[in-house]
Amino acid sequence: MDSSNAQSAPPEPPIGSGPHSGTQEDSEAPAAAPPHDVRLCGICEKNPSKYKCPRCYLPYCSVACNKIHRENHPPDPTPAPKPSPPPAVSATATTAPEESNEDSSTHQSDHRFGTLERSKELQYLFKKYPRLPKQLLDIHAATLPPPSEKSRIPASLLKDLPVSSNGWDRDKAMASGKEALRKARGAKGVDGEALREYSELVLHLTKDKANNR
Repeated sequence: MDSSNAQSAPPEPPIGSGPHSGTQEDSEAPAAAPPHDVRLCGICEKNPSKYKCPRCYLPYCSVACNKIHRENHPPDPTPAPKPSPPPAVSATATTAPEESNEDSSTHQSDHRFGTLERSKELQYLFKKYPRLPKQLLDIHAATLPPPSEKSRIPASLLKDLPVSSNGWDRDKAMASGKEALRKARGAKGVDGEALREYSELVLHLTKDKANNR
């Protein structure tokens, strides 16, 4: 009798198969909230940001938003230009009177010929012809006035004598210098060749300088 009742008893339901099983509870659990430290894109304000603008550090999420931001980004402030230092003024410039028109033209001519000092071709020419500087000094000496008779008079007596230039002026100096240059260029041998090359190079350099002004 006891054995028949034990065989007819219904089996117990498995764990978790009831109406309040754990599977049903898991499906009804609310979704996890997003973390609070995620910042949204400052452009679209929808997606989480992934990058920052290197100029203003505004967060953005994609290349498209970055493009929109760059097109509307205010320009960076232009730094104020630093004041340039005043040009150096020599002591003679501060004390000398105003120059005449003749002196001004002389300075402009000196500025034009300043390119000769930086010419590599001219430096090479001086190395090629070591006597060339001495030849140029001789030509320059021809433009100077001849020695005056006053050089033979003691300095203590010169103050009572009138000032005299022996009739030497700018035109005579130029004529004397040109004649000395003509003779030097016409000389035979290396000296004449050096002066001819020097003259051609100077004309070429000064002509280019005048054309570039």
